[in-house]
Amino acid sequence: MSKIGINFLELRSNLNAAWAIAKKDARIYYLRPGPLMFGIMFPFFMFLSFAIGRNAPASTLIPGLTAMTIFFSASSIGPVSIPMERRVKTFERLLSAPVSFYAVFLGKILAGFMFCLAIGVIPIIVGMIFFGTQIANVVPLS
Repeated sequence: MSKIGINFLELRSNLNAAWAIAKKDARIYYLRPGPLMFGIMFPFFMFLSFAIGRNAPASTLIPGLTAMTIFFSASSIGPVSIPMERRVKTFERLLSAPVSFYAVFLGKILAGFMFCLAIGVIPIIVGMIFFGTQIANVVPLS
């Protein structure tokens, strides 16, 4: 087999491993009540603290709510998942698996990205339905 075919097989194997790690992290860490509430409720209460007592329309405050939601949902588990796995000795198992080091971290990043994307859509939908917010440009949103 040519060298390109081997690299393609390695790439495919590492992408499959990264996807499996992302699904595992989503199931174990992200889809728990704590991160879900921290990702949704904390930005909501921050939004209320900025919105109450101001004459600004809610539609102008929705982009800030979306940004806060994405930031807090992204930072809820990502920085602690590896130390938690090192404590219970599962991270060493991941590193000794027949996948590259980059596939492990791609899986961790992918899990955080999917969680942020899912949680970040909530304020956008709420803003569009209840407050009449419109998306002016899709490129910065993505």
